Amino acid sequence: MSKVEIYYFSGTGNSLVVAKDIAEKINGKLISIPSIMDRNSIKTDADVMGVVFPVYYEPYGGVPLIVRRFIRKLEGIGSKYIFAICTYGSGSFVTLKYLEKIIKSRGGKLAAGFTVNMPNIMAGPNLNNTKKQQKMFEIWKKNIEVIYEYVNTRKEGKFDAPNALVGKVYGLIKLIITPLIFLFKPLTLRHLKRYSDSSKLPYEELLQFMDRSFHTNEKCVGCGNCSRICPVGNIKMVDDRPSWQHHCEFCLACFHWCPKKAIESRELKDTVRYHHPDVKISDMLREKN
Repeated sequence: MSKVEIYYFSGTGNSLVVAKDIAEKINGKLISIPSIMDRNSIKTDADVMGVVFPVYYEPYGGVPLIVRRFIRKLEGIGSKYIFAICTYGSGSFVTLKYLEKIIKSRGGKLAAGFTVNMPNIMAGPNLNNTKKQQKMFEIWKKNIEVIYEYVNTRKEGKFDAPNALVGKVYGLIKLIITPLIFLFKPLTLRHLKRYSDSSKLPYEELLQFMDRSFHTNEKCVGCGNCSRICPVGNIKMVDDRPSWQHHCEFCLACFHWCPKKAIESRELKDTVRYHHPDVKISDMLREKN
C-alpha cells in the first residue's frame, strides 16, 4: 500500500479543512508545514505527497513564502507522485505554474494541481457573508471525489473546482487574466514598498514588512493569542502588546483570530473578521506544533 502525506499551510483554517478532508479521503498523514520548518532539509519515504495552501499575491506567483521555503528544502522527490491544492478567494491564475517551477528545481514533478474557491480573507461583507461562504463549502465537498480519483489513479493534469461567486464565467476570466497577470506586478510592488525602509528590496523581502500595517486598539487585553497563532513566530509580546518582527507572511491569522478584534490594519479597513467555521483556535495551535 502506498504511503501518502499531506503537507499544508493555513492562516484562517480554509486550507486546513481542505487538507483534512482530502487526507481523510485518501488515508493520508496530515503534516503542518510550519511544524517542520526548523529542519535544514526535508525527506520523506511517502510515495504520494500533497501540498495544500492559500494563494497570496498572485502577480508574484501566488505561493506563500513559507511554502516556497518548504519546497526548497525537499530532497529525493524525483520518483514521487506530487499533487497540490491551492485555495483562493479572488483568483488562482499562475500559482500552480509557479509551484511547478519550484518543484522542478528540486528534481520533482507536479503531477496534478487543483484550485478551490474559499472565502476571501480580505473581503468586505458583500463578498464574504455566511450565505456565500456556505456555497463555497458545499461546492468543495462535491468536488472532493474528483480530486480523490486523480490521486487514487495517479492521474496527471489540472482541475479547477467551480467558482462559487462567478460560476462558469471564471474560466473565461482566467483565460483573459492569466497572460496579463504580470501587468499587476508594478502596482503590487509599489504597494508593498510603502511599508519598507528600502525601495530596492525584492518581493520576497518586501512582503515580510507588511506587518507594519498592523496595530492594536484599546480592546487589546494582552492575551497573547496572536503570538501563539502566528505560523512563523513573527509576533512577540512586549509589555502585554504584540510586537511584529518583520518576517511576516501576511496570512492575517493574528487579525482574524484575535478574540477581542483588537488587531487592525490599514490594509483591512472593511474586511470581515473570518475563520473557517469548522476550525477552532485550538485546532490551529495544535496543528502548528
